[in-house]
Amino acid sequence: MGSRARRRRAFAAIVGILLVLGLLSLLRVSGDDPTERGQRAAVATVRTTPSPSTTTPAAASADERMPPAWLAWVSGSLPPGFAARAAATPALGTTVVVAGDTRWMQSSHGADGHLIDRPTAPFEIPIDAFAVDPQAYASFIPAEDRDTVTTALGDGTAVLGESSAALRRIDVGGTIELATGTVTVGAIVPDEVAGWSEMLVSRTEGASLGIVDDRYLLSMPAGPMTQATFAAVIARLLPDTDVRTVAPGGASYMRIASGVNPPVVMKQVFGEFAAYPQSQDPAFLNMSPAWYDAHIRTRTVPLLGQVTCNEALFRPLIGALREVEATGLGREIHTYSGCYAARTVARSATAPPSQHAYGAAIDINAPENPYGATPTMDPRIVKIFERWGFVWGGDFLTPDGMHFEYGEPPGQPPP
Repeated sequence: MGSRARRRRAFAAIVGILLVLGLLSLLRVSGDDPTERGQRAAVATVRTTPSPSTTTPAAASADERMPPAWLAWVSGSLPPGFAARAAATPALGTTVVVAGDTRWMQSSHGADGHLIDRPTAPFEIPIDAFAVDPQAYASFIPAEDRDTVTTALGDGTAVLGESSAALRRIDVGGTIELATGTVTVGAIVPDEVAGWSEMLVSRTEGASLGIVDDRYLLSMPAGPMTQATFAAVIARLLPDTDVRTVAPGGASYMRIASGVNPPVVMKQVFGEFAAYPQSQDPAFLNMSPAWYDAHIRTRTVPLLGQVTCNEALFRPLIGALREVEATGLGREIHTYSGCYAARTVARSATAPPSQHAYGAAIDINAPENPYGATPTMDPRIVKIFERWGFVWGGDFLTPDGMHFEYGEPPGQPPP
């Protein structure tokens, strides 16, 4: 069974669980600087992470059809001029830098013009949108998809992954009306080919839509490459910068934030919301009351008391907390520091919504584990949460030791 089929089966198993809500963080709310799992290692002035040795059942390693690309990304955006420097670096071989920003959808229509979605103004739907140079990107997608993608991008139309097209209930010829412009769907491809984005467009079209922040590099060296060598090359291009590097196939999603679920996956599991940025601080969102009422609940859970999260988070959360309690580790959990919080990743106006905005992440022991500091979370608690399908923020590029977020549907309760 292929990786996409495994994902769909796993998602279907979790979608039946609904609703929960969490209070905003006491003291400091986590920064949501996501990364793939694994140990951090210093290489020159760049903090890098080798390929994870394990993958999750919810999202196996990058599709085996994909060309073997190396990946590098930073928190936030890559600096101006990086793409040109990378392209001029012989050791990196063929390269492409992918831009990405959240764009806001006002409506969508089918190919025949019928209305599909139109949130009530001022609410809009956040869309995870990427932009690439079509010819540079061609080397990084399977040969059977190459002409389809490059033709669609060259025509100024959008390429959607299969999950995004299903979520939008849209087909080729349909239109997506964003606050910054309208795009026509020109092709629908496997999710991996679209970088697990919700919408992929050309650099030219992306600039007109406001997709301008460079987010990650894909590289295909001409000769043999090792993790240490790749990291050292990137270190020279990005001095004094924390960078995450991943070997081919080394993460579930070969894109920025390669070890956590992209927005399209979060929407499949926790429901898609409409929202709009707050005027005083666009990193915080005014959420659709209909989505909130359908998905967010306050319940009493072991050790923490009342928490407010997405209903779909309760099964793994309660399972993990019961196991923590049963193993005598409850005394190590001191503070509940928030679950649901309607804001973006790292409080950036162009970043995607935080997993907290879905009510799909929880912060514990924030005073002892402030964002960016060396985590002090008991490793036994971390292992329990990971067994219940959570990703721990202590492994993020910028450590976030208080933070646990949804990573995969839990299997059977551990013995």
